[in-house]
Amino acid sequence: MSPKPRPPAVKRRALYIFLICATLFGLGQFHRMSGAVLMLPISVDIGIAVESLGIAAAALFFASALVQVPIGMALDRFGPRIVIPSITVFAILGSFLLASASDLQEVITARILIGLGYSVTMMASYVLFAKWFPPAKFATMASWLMAFSSIGAIMSSAPLAYAIELYGWRLPFIFIAGITLLAVLVGIFVIRDHPPEYSEHADKPATFGQSIRGYWEVLRHPRFFYLLAMGFVAYGPAAALLGMWGGPYLEDTFGLDGFERGQILLLMTIVVPVGALFFGPLDRIFKSRKMIVICAVSTELMAFVILGLVENIPLWAVTALFVYISFVQQYYVVLAAHCRNSFPDHLVGRANSTLNLISITGVGFMQSLYGWVLAASTENGYAHSFLFIAGLLVAALIIYAGSSEKPVPQQS
Repeated sequence: MSPKPRPPAVKRRALYIFLICATLFGLGQFHRMSGAVLMLPISVDIGIAVESLGIAAAALFFASALVQVPIGMALDRFGPRIVIPSITVFAILGSFLLASASDLQEVITARILIGLGYSVTMMASYVLFAKWFPPAKFATMASWLMAFSSIGAIMSSAPLAYAIELYGWRLPFIFIAGITLLAVLVGIFVIRDHPPEYSEHADKPATFGQSIRGYWEVLRHPRFFYLLAMGFVAYGPAAALLGMWGGPYLEDTFGLDGFERGQILLLMTIVVPVGALFFGPLDRIFKSRKMIVICAVSTELMAFVILGLVENIPLWAVTALFVYISFVQQYYVVLAAHCRNSFPDHLVGRANSTLNLISITGVGFMQSLYGWVLAASTENGYAHSFLFIAGLLVAALIIYAGSSEKPVPQQS
């Protein structure tokens, strides 16, 4: 039986909600991916070795990961309309603090606040998409979210490097704080938790205890662990390069200046929307999300093996591999759809927030990994890091192969 067509007013409201979600998520992407451009100017200005700033870059991701479980509970319990502005205010405060930071401790504190503030944006978007759009369109909407929000990631590369050259590294973050505040205020008037005719599930949590029991139901889901294993590597490999270590690697290995590094990082961010739009509709073509993920990760694995094993690799080849890693990493939208389709609507927030918790933790781990390996290696530190990540991808593939999936819902 075909689903009932959505009224035009519902479609318009859904579009407005999507635009607010994409804007806020894009602002978060700007912060997440700015490290490769931002950390070197901070290290020069404050007088700290860039290796020491690895923890500052990772702090944003660890902070975001730590609150994913309560964020998921809050989204399922109170709804995105209340939770989004309540949490995003921390990102605004963190941006202002970063713009005025004078030592490493303040930089880390600011990044923690920013991580907390933007921790809600992806999961809130997924919860809203699950209720405002047909189930068969979930992966497509997730891919469009990544595509639109990648504008923030693009701005964090060459445009940010150019702005830093003109105005210093502080002023851009005051500007971003202002845009975030405006988006939150508009969202308060635009966002509704569900369409007028939507019927809430009878098991929607009404108390804290019910929220906890809902998480237990999520964790007891058959083979959910297999999804989490892939989630750990589903964002970190590319984010570690874009968000911190791609810039230092290009400087140390090829002697590129800030503008030249920014150009390569810009290419990496430009392919993010291309990758998201490529992977989004694939599950309606091949029908198996699991096989899409396995094929994508296998090719990503080969890219890291080449980076780790090939000596004296030319700059053009490194650029191509970096760009491909950034492109193929967008299979995350298919993995998120795999997770979403495994749970009923009233558990979507907690299920996808758990997956997101693991993926963000993986980012923080890989951000720190490069610093640890570089500190421990007398030579070829970057090559060892690339091979370590390749090993993590192999382990994730082996575990994820045991996951199960429901048939992809058909769109009328």
